[in-house]
Amino acid sequence: MHPMLNIAIRAVRKGGNAIVQNYDTQKFINEDTEKNKIFIKNIMYKTYRIITEIIYKSYPNHLILNKNENFLLKINKKNTIWIINELDGKNNFIKHFPHFCISIAVIVKGKIEISVIYDPIRNDLFTAVKGQGSQLNGYRTRCSNINTLNHTTVAINLPNYINDQSLSYFEIYKKLTSCGISFRCTGSILLDLAYTAAGRIDCLFNFNLKQNNFIAGKLQVQEAGCLISNFTGGYRNNNSHCGNLISSPKFIRLITEKVREYCIL
Repeated sequence: MHPMLNIAIRAVRKGGNAIVQNYDTQKFINEDTEKNKIFIKNIMYKTYRIITEIIYKSYPNHLILNKNENFLLKINKKNTIWIINELDGKNNFIKHFPHFCISIAVIVKGKIEISVIYDPIRNDLFTAVKGQGSQLNGYRTRCSNINTLNHTTVAINLPNYINDQSLSYFEIYKKLTSCGISFRCTGSILLDLAYTAAGRIDCLFNFNLKQNNFIAGKLQVQEAGCLISNFTGGYRNNNSHCGNLISSPKFIRLITEKVREYCIL
């Protein structure tokens, strides 16, 4: 096993233990929003500290960043950067809905080399090493090879705001539901990416995917055979105003044939 992957796994498992302990004992007061914010902030701080301590013990000269920090400004040929998301699916956690995760991405010489996504409730560990494939709990994973739109499951990450493009989103939704697609909005984009890599979800529709949230999942889906496309089938411009598709090449081709007319580039 890659030595940095070994440390990343140890760190997310230890952080996961802290998350689960607080999940089991949490007593959120729905009416007291401020107390909820303080409580979740303390949990995330504690988890982040646990993870960073384990990493620094083995790699004291490496740079560790939180997902909210702009890692693009820190990347250079000399730095090895660890990017931590200590709790993806925060609202799920607050509502006691057991669908959230921790992630670590390691960037070496400007490229993502290692990705770990850990679901502490189900004890699911998704890992990927550049050029060595992706795994779930030690078993190799591949994206879905389904070749029809009927009876398929697609995760969708919707924007938090309404703009001129929103009508296109609704048209895409109507068009594809009529083709037999079942949509899921799970509240954890990183688990959506991990599930797509593992073939549990056939495709991920992204309308609101921030680069920092994408960093850990990108290597997972690529190593599992997924393509990252815009809604017109373009693989180079993955930042179109219409969002992104993440799935197998065959499934992306089926989708884009149906929705290309609704997209604005």
